[in-house]
Amino acid sequence: MTRRPKAEQRRRHLCDAAIELLAAGGARGLTHLRVDRHAGFPDGTTSFYYQTRAALLRGAMERVIELDVADFTAALSATGDGEVDSLLSTLATQAMRTAVEPERSRARARFELMMIASRDPELGEVFDGLMDRFVAISEAAVAQVQPVGAPPDRELIREEAFAVVTFLGGFLFRLAYGLTDMDSAKSLEKYLHSVIAGVAADHGVTR
Repeated sequence: MTRRPKAEQRRRHLCDAAIELLAAGGARGLTHLRVDRHAGFPDGTTSFYYQTRAALLRGAMERVIELDVADFTAALSATGDGEVDSLLSTLATQAMRTAVEPERSRARARFELMMIASRDPELGEVFDGLMDRFVAISEAAVAQVQPVGAPPDRELIREEAFAVVTFLGGFLFRLAYGLTDMDSAKSLEKYLHSVIAGVAADHGVTR
């Protein structure tokens, strides 16, 4: 009964080490031996738990998703009744955390894994699940800032959420690679509101 939790904990440590290596040196620098030594485990430990490189990459991807889902869940639970902007504000705050460790390394590793997933259907399927969660949360955030009293327009909400996800994706890339001077979640939140308002205005014209 005591072995399984210990094995799961060791897997997490190995995957955390793999994430840090991916962030620092990219996919080419990721080897079983380097993960062993970075994690402080005996040589051969990573190969025991992840026999192939593909298994190791999948483990790292699943660990990234586990951590991301925990953040998404926290964002949802932080939303309070009557706080219209709370979820959008929380998403902005979480996005800004990408500028600091350990979130920055996780973001850099995520981008590396995304490129691998684009050429690996098995990894791509895992990543698609994460994106589905992110889109769902973005739609919930956008739904909260619709005009009071107006009937919900699901097509508009989907369009606005798509724009928010696209904007945040580019912004997170800039943060991960140190390409932005923005240092305020409030400023980012204003941009998100502007993106939503712009899509709404265009939606009204095209209709």
